[in-house]
Amino acid sequence: MEMNEATFKSSRPLPEEPAPGGLVRAFDPDALTRALRIAGAALVVASASTFMLQHWQGGNDLGRYAMLVGQSLLLAAAAYFVGLSLREGRSARTFLALVLATMPVSFAVLGGLVYSQFHFEAARALPSYATWIAPSPQSALLAVLGTLAVLVPLGAVSFVALARKEARALTLAFFAANLLVLVPVRQPLIVAALAGLALVGLLRLELKRFAESAQLDTVEGKLARVMPFAAPLIMLGRVFHLYTVGPAFVGGVLLIAAAGLWLLLSRTSTSWKRDGGAWLSATLGVSGWGMCFSELPLHGSHGGELLLLGLPVALVFGLAAQRALKARAFLVGLATVTALLTTLVCCVLGANSLDAVACIVVGVGIAVWGASVRAAFRTVGGSLVALVGLCMQVWLATHHDNVLRWLGLSVVGMLLIVGSAYVERNRGRIARFWEEAAARRLAQEDFAA
Repeated sequence: MEMNEATFKSSRPLPEEPAPGGLVRAFDPDALTRALRIAGAALVVASASTFMLQHWQGGNDLGRYAMLVGQSLLLAAAAYFVGLSLREGRSARTFLALVLATMPVSFAVLGGLVYSQFHFEAARALPSYATWIAPSPQSALLAVLGTLAVLVPLGAVSFVALARKEARALTLAFFAANLLVLVPVRQPLIVAALAGLALVGLLRLELKRFAESAQLDTVEGKLARVMPFAAPLIMLGRVFHLYTVGPAFVGGVLLIAAAGLWLLLSRTSTSWKRDGGAWLSATLGVSGWGMCFSELPLHGSHGGELLLLGLPVALVFGLAAQRALKARAFLVGLATVTALLTTLVCCVLGANSLDAVACIVVGVGIAVWGASVRAAFRTVGGSLVALVGLCMQVWLATHHDNVLRWLGLSVVGMLLIVGSAYVERNRGRIARFWEEAAARRLAQEDFAA
């Protein structure tokens, strides 16, 4: 086969440039295009992010917000042009990922517009660069409807392009998280609670569904999986940056970190990682709840306050034990002792019906749990604490006339009988569930060993 000179010249590789030291460095077009995409994406995201912190002169805030939404439309048009005209899929997917990345910024600004007209609390003074004001309540609502009409279809198309099989679930999770940004509340503890629930729910969805999907293991799939987490993180960052944070908010963030770590530990099999992570999760959870408790508006008895402090701490230790391997027994014992001591001290200090009933309920619950697994300490300890609560309730009934004391004992007794009937009816199912849980625990211990 003959080859003319032009064809020969075009078929030769690109000239190589000698590098310092005598080495030859070849031109890498893939590296160049990758660098261009990364740099362009960084500039677009930076441009959208600064929009939250700008307050330009001229026009009103609603008109400026429309420009931000228009940026999403422009990015989508660029993706359409690159994908169909230039036939370059990677750049098109980059533009669609940027469409998703800029949407939480749009919802953050929209949240400011909504808050200016519908805040549930006294509006706080903010820096001028962070103030977004809608002209009227009607205009704020129209902005919400217009935003959803534009961004929801764009988001759905973007997720289809990045992760087709899970596009519906990702779209729902993404916009559900972004809608939380619109809630017109800026009280730090409430924001921490809302953002925490969203982050924990999204992380559980990620671990149980998206992480198991082979299609989402690509670069585009990982980008799609990360997108729903942006909105709750913006909510937390907004409070840190613009509002006064107290111990309760920091405690809420620690609780979020503890819950996230607890979920992530389910995918870890190494013994020391499981035990260390369980202890760290327990430490974060106990510290976080202690900081939240310090700012709760409490006006009850000292016994009731101690219950509200101690029982959640016991629950944190118990949950941490579910992720531990070698430290499981110790954490379970710590949770049991904390719960029993808390209710016992409350019963003695409070000397009222609520504390006595709590002592009975917790004591009976731990005693029944101990009896079901033949654990002598839990059975005896729970029985003794329940007996103390029962004696206190009887003493109160003989010294103070109150029908609630009689009613409390009666209700607890009936619930125990109903519970026994349920166990009797479903003993096979409960036994299978218990055996499967024990088998999974043994499998994890064997694998870690």
